Amino acid sequence: MDRTEMTALIVVGVMIVMDYATGLLKAVMQHNISSTKMREGLYHKAAFVAVMFLAEVIERAQQVIDLGFSVPIVVPAAVYITVTEVSSIIENLGEINPEIKGSRLLGLFRSDKESGAE
Repeated sequence: MDRTEMTALIVVGVMIVMDYATGLLKAVMQHNISSTKMREGLYHKAAFVAVMFLAEVIERAQQVIDLGFSVPIVVPAAVYITVTEVSSIIENLGEINPEIKGSRLLGLFRSDKESGAE
C-alpha cells in the first residue's frame, strides 16, 4: 500500500468518525437519541469500510492476477466516501448551530452548482 492509499484510508476513517460524532451530538442536542438510528448509522459506516476493504483487495489483485482491467480503485472510492461524509458533517453542523448553517464558513464547502451559479 503506497502513501496515497494509506492517506486516503486514514481520511475516510476520520470522516466516518467525525460524521458519527456530529450526528450523535446533533441527536443529543435535539433530545432525539435513537438506538435504531445509531445502529442504522453504524451499519452504513460498516458498509463504507467494506467498500474500502473491497477496493483494496481488488487493487492488490490487479497486481497479481489478470482481471481484465487495471485501474486505481482505492483513491476514487475514498474520494466518493469522503465527499459523502463531508456533506453529512456539514448538515449536522448546520443543525447543531443554525447560525453557521448559511454562513460563509460552511459556504467554503459548497460547490458553485449547489449555490445556483452556472
